[in-house]
Amino acid sequence: MHHWVFFPFCGIFFFLLLMGLLVANIVSWRRNRWRGYSSSHTNTPELILDKRLASGEITIDEYRALKAALLERK
Repeated sequence: MHHWVFFPFCGIFFFLLLMGLLVANIVSWRRNRWRGYSSSHTNTPELILDKRLASGEITIDEYRALKAALLERK
């Protein structure tokens, strides 16, 4: 029966773990909320260029020329 001595400590540890995860989730949510969309949702020049090619707005030759111009600019 002596192994049941650690049961209350496991419950406290589990409670603290859950509270820590809750706080981390709230902090992460607030940071993303104030920052707006994450960087994966921003319209970078490369993403805009890819979308224009996919929609047929530009040809593959124009795409390659514009992509090279973007790489030179960096």
